[in-house]
Amino acid sequence: MSGDTGSSLPEDLDGRPKRPSRARSRLLARARVGWPRALRELKDLLYEVYLAAGAPSLDEISGDIAADDGLLGAPSRDTISRVISHSERPQQQSDVVAVATVLARRAAWDAADLARRVRELWVRSRMAQGVGRPIGDLRDDLRLVLDQGLGIHPALNTEDARDRFSILPAYVPRHHDARLKTVVDAAVDGHSGIAVLVGGSSTGKTHALWEAVRELQDGWRLWHPLTPTAPEAVLTALPDIAPRTVVWLNEAQHYLAPDPLGEQVAAALRELLTDPLRAPVLVLGTLWLEHWDALTTAGPAHPVGRHAGARALLDGHKIDVPKAFTPAELAALGAIADADPRLKQAARHADDAQVTQYLAGVPYLMDRYHAAEGATRALIHAAMDARRLGAGLHIPLDWLADAAPGYLTNTEYRALDADWLSKALAYVTTPCNGIPGILTPVNTSGPRNQRSSRRPLAPDPQGPHYLLADYLDQHGRRHRAETIPPIDFWTAAATHAHPADLPALGEAARARGLHRDGAQLLKNAASHGNPRAARDLVDHLRTLHPTDTRPAQWAAADAVLGNPDDVAGLLRALEGAGAQEHVAALARRAVADALLDHPADVVELLWTLGQAGAQEQVAVLARRVAADVPLGNLANVVVLLGALEGAGEQEHAAALARRAAAHAPINNPANVAVLLGALAGAGEQEHVAALARRAVADAALGNLADVTRLLRALGESGAQEHVAALARRVAADAALDNAVDVTVLLEALQGAWGAGAGRCPGRARRRRRRPRQPGRRHRAAVGVAGSWDAGAGRCPGSACRCRRRPQRPGHSRLAAVGIGRGWGAGAGRCPGRAGRRRRRPRQRS
Repeated sequence: MSGDTGSSLPEDLDGRPKRPSRARSRLLARARVGWPRALRELKDLLYEVYLAAGAPSLDEISGDIAADDGLLGAPSRDTISRVISHSERPQQQSDVVAVATVLARRAAWDAADLARRVRELWVRSRMAQGVGRPIGDLRDDLRLVLDQGLGIHPALNTEDARDRFSILPAYVPRHHDARLKTVVDAAVDGHSGIAVLVGGSSTGKTHALWEAVRELQDGWRLWHPLTPTAPEAVLTALPDIAPRTVVWLNEAQHYLAPDPLGEQVAAALRELLTDPLRAPVLVLGTLWLEHWDALTTAGPAHPVGRHAGARALLDGHKIDVPKAFTPAELAALGAIADADPRLKQAARHADDAQVTQYLAGVPYLMDRYHAAEGATRALIHAAMDARRLGAGLHIPLDWLADAAPGYLTNTEYRALDADWLSKALAYVTTPCNGIPGILTPVNTSGPRNQRSSRRPLAPDPQGPHYLLADYLDQHGRRHRAETIPPIDFWTAAATHAHPADLPALGEAARARGLHRDGAQLLKNAASHGNPRAARDLVDHLRTLHPTDTRPAQWAAADAVLGNPDDVAGLLRALEGAGAQEHVAALARRAVADALLDHPADVVELLWTLGQAGAQEQVAVLARRVAADVPLGNLANVVVLLGALEGAGEQEHAAALARRAAAHAPINNPANVAVLLGALAGAGEQEHVAALARRAVADAALGNLADVTRLLRALGESGAQEHVAALARRVAADAALDNAVDVTVLLEALQGAWGAGAGRCPGRARRRRRRPRQPGRRHRAAVGVAGSWDAGAGRCPGSACRCRRRPQRPGHSRLAAVGIGRGWGAGAGRCPGRAGRRRRRPRQRS
């Protein structure tokens, strides 16, 4: 397998053994490990030391182990190969330690330290356990799959059926179950997949998912990420997802909709599903139809790009769950209903064949809702209206309490007593036959089962919050869509609603002709730091009162500023209102207070200021950008340089360029290449040289593709002397084990070559001349001084035919262009793409 030669030696005519001609052993492949992380780290570490040791043959490694009586392991050649190259965990720790120890000695590493690290990683990989819990545990205790576990609603408990039968009634397969089974069966066969059940509340989506996976064989796990928040839970534990894991995303909007974590979750799940080393993984989710539309539909209400990652993840994986049973499904239900009184009652009394809703207890919720009177019913309607008009899930009690009186008739209002609120809360929070009540208090005690100490949360300044039952939420959206809430609702919203909900509530009021309430809500939102709300307020009131400049005056003086993009929108709104005086006032505030964290928004603000003729403020903002903008992302710095140039602020552009060239992090060679190109294009050769010196000295060499981009940029920007210096660093320090990357790097070197090289390494060049470097007549053909002279023996150009005898044959780290570990000492062949001839390397005696 390794290409090793035998151990017997031929003899010459005198009977003396001939010196063996060493044949190159075949390079072992790198192990590809997806999970667990400890095993992946172990295999990467072993391969790293294997390369550092010069990629010895299996026989050489085996011989070193056999010669050391102190090693406990004695692996065979096949075992050594599996230890280094195979993806599975080695069975014997002693074998791994033995291989690591002899490789460390050959590589001049600290053998004892490497052995310790290998032992730790081997133990961690053996003890690794994927996230989630075995599905068998859930089958054995169905309480774990209900609302507080996987989210399945408990069914009715008619005639003590839960005690007599099971917590969940017998399941009736439906049309969508067949499609879901196809995805699950493919996962069983080893193919990762995703399915999302889409339907209304209590239509049986979550129960269908459970029935699809409950019979998965032992070895499958189910993971329901919840804390600290749904998206954070996914992103934190994603690397620990083992093959044969079900990722449970009940109510998937909580994972995919939050900005910006939702897009990160979508991207991470797509990567997980396409990674063959992690397969099979099964991602299952549920969504209401409106949440599906919000995540996957582009249009005025859902701007293109807002959830692009979620659309890419979900597209083609929707399985609709109808709210009603078909006649065939009702017949199947009738065939088994006599055995379970819950199914019998559902089959007999479910309206419009909505069996699952009936089983989930929704009728009891609806009965209590319809039975509610006076202040209790008003409290429920206030909660329904809050949700449908823009409030979040958690509604402040103070809002509901202040709004409820507005829903009462005069007779009901006069009949209110002092403790009406406590009576109403007692009614709406009472569980309905085993399911939560109409309103549920929000638990603010924090997460459970955390190893870190739990600290009590500070009291919410808005007081208690309540959650409206999801079915009643949908009911309110359908049946109260044309109802305009009373004045008390809007005034209470302006006082108690969460600041993030105020813009949506303001637009809802404006759309219903309640301009005063809408203006107050938008004004409050702007006072809490939302310049976009201030812009909408100015636009709205300008439409109603074109000559009234007071809204513009207030926005310019009092709106809280932050995001430069929103500030730019407010400036345009003021300019559209003809309030030039207030444009100038806002511009002065904006350039002093605007955040500089997002370069694209800063560019937008610069452009808007220029369009408004506020050149003085453009200069002030440009000065702030040049002095204070973060330099962490060089690509963003390039964007800002272009914006400053376009705004006519060449002086500040030059100042930013100087600061970036001197202080920007240069750990990413690709970003350095972008900045070099921008500086060279602007004629800033002094800054090109300064940045080139830093990049050559400190740029990371881990990614050869990025290093190649940097080499090209150095050559194109006129910094040829730094091309040579960077090439020497690459020769000395880079890991050059990928032949394709090395070839591309060589082409970049030949493309970046400038005057003074002394010889062209180009693919089609044929002429040669001696380098004009006195005392250095054996330097590299690509002008990388001191890189090629030791043992390369041939020009690295792709099609060059020239050869020369190396001055120091056998030098241990030399190669065709001085990139020793890329081509390797003694390789005997030019790494250029079209090199044809070979020669055997000279052996050191």
